Amino acid sequence: MSKLPPPPNAVRVWRGYRSPSLEVKDFYDKLSTVFVPATVEMQTPIGLCAYIPTIPCDLADKPDTVPDETAILYWESQDTYHNGFNTLGVRTYTLTHGSVYTDESRADFPTFFNGALTSEQPCYLIDKAVDWMRGEVRHLVAGKPSALSSDEFMDQVAKIMTEIQSEASVDGAVICVGDDYLVYWELGQESAGYSKLQALVGWQLDANPAPNTLTAKLWDDWSGMKIKPGSSFNMQFKRDSYEYACPDASG
Repeated sequence: MSKLPPPPNAVRVWRGYRSPSLEVKDFYDKLSTVFVPATVEMQTPIGLCAYIPTIPCDLADKPDTVPDETAILYWESQDTYHNGFNTLGVRTYTLTHGSVYTDESRADFPTFFNGALTSEQPCYLIDKAVDWMRGEVRHLVAGKPSALSSDEFMDQVAKIMTEIQSEASVDGAVICVGDDYLVYWELGQESAGYSKLQALVGWQLDANPAPNTLTAKLWDDWSGMKIKPGSSFNMQFKRDSYEYACPDASG
C-alpha cells in the first residue's frame, strides 16, 4: 500500500449540471441523502483519498453555464480510479447519476499546466504530492465576464495561473476553464493571484470548504447531510491505504 499522498494528476475534476427534469429541491435531496455521503462510503474502500464537493446550484444570479456542483476527488493513482470499475460497488454507484445530471456533466483528470489552457481540460499547477484532506482549501466557482470572449477569458486566466505557478507559494492548485466559467482550487497559503481571478470574473462563489465527517455509515438509519446552496465541504474520512498524514481521521 502507498504511504504517500496522491500524486497531483490523480484527481478527477467534476463539473455537474442539474437535469432540468429534476426540481432544485429534489436535486438537493439527492445530494444530501445519496451522492455526497455515498461518494465517501462507496469510494473510500477502493482508494479515494480526498473529496471536496461544492454546490452553487440555485444561488442568486448564477448563470446556467456555471456548474451546479463541483468537486475534486483525489485517488491513490489514476490506475486506482480506473481499476475501481472492476468492482460491483463502483459500477452500481456510477449508474445512479444518469437521472440527476445532464450529459454536459463531466469529470476529467488534469494535465500539468504549461502556460496555456484548453476549454474543459483541467490542469494542476504544482507538481508534488500533497494531502488535500488536511489544510486550508479555497475554491472559486465563477462565470465569464460578458466583456470578454471565451478565448480572451482563457488567455487572461492562463496569465494569472502562470503567476501563481511561478510564485510557488501554494501547496496545490487545480484549474479548469470552460467557454463560460472557471473552477479553481488552492491548498495552503493564499496566492496573490487568487484576488486577481476574483477581479477578472463575473458572477462568483468564493468558497472555503469546511471539514465535515459523516455521522452514519452505509447501512445506518440516517436522514442524510444538511446541504444548501453554496455549501462546500472537505469530507473527512479514514483512509486505509495511508494514514501517516491523518492519524486522527475518523468516519
